[in-house]
Amino acid sequence: MVMTLGDAFTRRKQIQSELENWYNRLAIAGKNTVKYETKKIDGDKAFEPVPGTRTEYKRNYSIDECQKKIQGLIEEDKKLAIQISLTNQKAKAQVIDLEGKEVTLTIPELLVLKNDIVPKLERAATSIPKLSKGVEVLEESDQIVKWRNVTPYYKTKQSLSDKGHKIEEKIIDYYLVEEFDDFGRPERQVFDEIDKIHAWQHRLKEAINQANKTELISLE
Repeated sequence: MVMTLGDAFTRRKQIQSELENWYNRLAIAGKNTVKYETKKIDGDKAFEPVPGTRTEYKRNYSIDECQKKIQGLIEEDKKLAIQISLTNQKAKAQVIDLEGKEVTLTIPELLVLKNDIVPKLERAATSIPKLSKGVEVLEESDQIVKWRNVTPYYKTKQSLSDKGHKIEEKIIDYYLVEEFDDFGRPERQVFDEIDKIHAWQHRLKEAINQANKTELISLE
């Protein structure tokens, strides 16, 4: 039966699970155990079990059996790891890059792009400052938008009415004026850039899946 790269990855995961089982079996393969309750530990009836309290635990596998199985799985895993490494160098897939150009890449190249480069590009894109919206624009050009934000600050004024009652009212004490030179990018432009990276990431995943269909190199 032909084994592909994808099959080899799946089998290595299965081997890891099987190894964990055999490690656990090996850990309890060293002894059989008998448990019981007794009334005396010396004399004629020393260590005579109380009826109904005796329980016996027998090992299911010998130490040698477990070690042999573990060694076989490790050898299989080593062989698959080598085959995967060798096959990765020849397994290739075509993918459309960020500039819209079709390129042919090996699996290591595809994995570096998907796992290392894409997250960095996405972080860079999401960090782009967005142009503020709903503001009082003073001046605008292709490169910059100047806008102003005015915040009133109030104080309490006290006075007396004609009848001598105290009256409190809030009046504007001053205005805090903030003027900005906004170099941000339009929100739609930023989102389009992020979407472009996500689409590329999806193409990389599909290319890796396609490359994983490559037949595994034989070591024989």
